[in-house]
Amino acid sequence: MRILLAVVLFWLSFAVHAELPVRIEAGYDILTRGIKLGEIREVFVRDGDQYQIQSVTKPVGLLALFQPETIVVTSEGEIIRAGLQPRKFIHQRAKSPEKNSQADFDWINHTLTVSDRAGIRQLPLPPNTQDRLSAMYQFVFAPPRARLELDLQVTNGSKLQPYHYLLDPTQRTKVPFGEVRSYYLHTPPQPTAWKSEIWLAIDHEYFPAKIVLTEDGGEQFVQVLRTLTIQP
Repeated sequence: MRILLAVVLFWLSFAVHAELPVRIEAGYDILTRGIKLGEIREVFVRDGDQYQIQSVTKPVGLLALFQPETIVVTSEGEIIRAGLQPRKFIHQRAKSPEKNSQADFDWINHTLTVSDRAGIRQLPLPPNTQDRLSAMYQFVFAPPRARLELDLQVTNGSKLQPYHYLLDPTQRTKVPFGEVRSYYLHTPPQPTAWKSEIWLAIDHEYFPAKIVLTEDGGEQFVQVLRTLTIQP
């Protein structure tokens, strides 16, 4: 009976993984006030129940002349029933190493180790915590269907920050390759102008089509999807 149960669980796990994307390639533009500041190229690769994501951000235009800095962000870990479970997150700047950060996830001992220029610190690791890169791909593996609210715990390698989103599944948004039906996620009103908004493309595996971050003073940074290839 135990052998039969093990075989069933193995094939169930295999079937679930077989339905997940093997590779995702995405290109984003970064804009503020309608001016393009940079480009992001991201590659997600799945190997069985392991994943790795690499995101490379490069400035363009005048920003490339005055701040020719390339930012490389990576996330790697396992794929479990609940989606992505990060193991390591690294944020690197070649010309500004003092801004580098890293997060190591110890799921057995429920400990998150973050390191940056302030040193190394250990924090409690809540269940389902994501890093800032895996959090976006988690929507592909665990879409927020039939939900009106969503809570996330996200680390950037320096700290752990909670996010509370309200959901609207009836939105549409425009991207360079057309208009897409979207799940719209947005944070509730804050004491300042700060706001986080995400549009998930329903017909493209709930992949983030647009992300808008409004800072406390009202300055907005827009990350909009330019190209997307999903290999099943």
